[in-house]
Amino acid sequence: MNHLSHRAAQASLGCGKLGRVGAVFAGIILTVAMLGTAEAQENSQVDSVKAGFIAEARAAHLGSVEASALQAKVDGFMEGVKATQVAPNLINLADGGTIYVAVPGEAHFRDLTPGDNEITYDPCGGGSADSGYFCAYESPYFGGSSIPMYACHTYNIPFYGGGSWDNNQSTGTRARMFSGYNNAGTLVYTTPGARSYDTYGDWTPVGSVINC
Repeated sequence: MNHLSHRAAQASLGCGKLGRVGAVFAGIILTVAMLGTAEAQENSQVDSVKAGFIAEARAAHLGSVEASALQAKVDGFMEGVKATQVAPNLINLADGGTIYVAVPGEAHFRDLTPGDNEITYDPCGGGSADSGYFCAYESPYFGGSSIPMYACHTYNIPFYGGGSWDNNQSTGTRARMFSGYNNAGTLVYTTPGARSYDTYGDWTPVGSVINC
């Protein structure tokens, strides 16, 4: 092979390699672009759902600032846990239980979906737990948002800081609090038998509660 043909072969080989590398990079760029588009569409759908809940809150006579603050509170509770928002101030936890979210600045949950002709009742909303329930409260002295627990189950707790609880289950029933979600981690505390309560406690080290 003469020098010219040898150089031409090397050039052809180099172009082939560069072509293959270019194709790989083009594929990567296309994949990233597709993922970015899918993520943008998903975010857009989430934003649309949130906007709908804010509109429902406004229809229930909350001001725009109140409605946005409520949605931010809901978002905060849902961060890090598997959950679905089902109303402006209701969250269904994937592993069981419902969070009844109090409007920021209000003492207790109130129904913000009057248009459905059904009253959404909070078994913890009267300032104490209904008979048969263990109630976890976001705020001290049985106030703020709440998680009613009736069925014997593990309930994840998204609350932080000072809160309270009321154990009004069948006499002698104890609840156990664990450091992680879904009954994981270490045992933090076991309540006295029902009926028992704590008007001021710290939810920060608690990730979940088994109510029985």
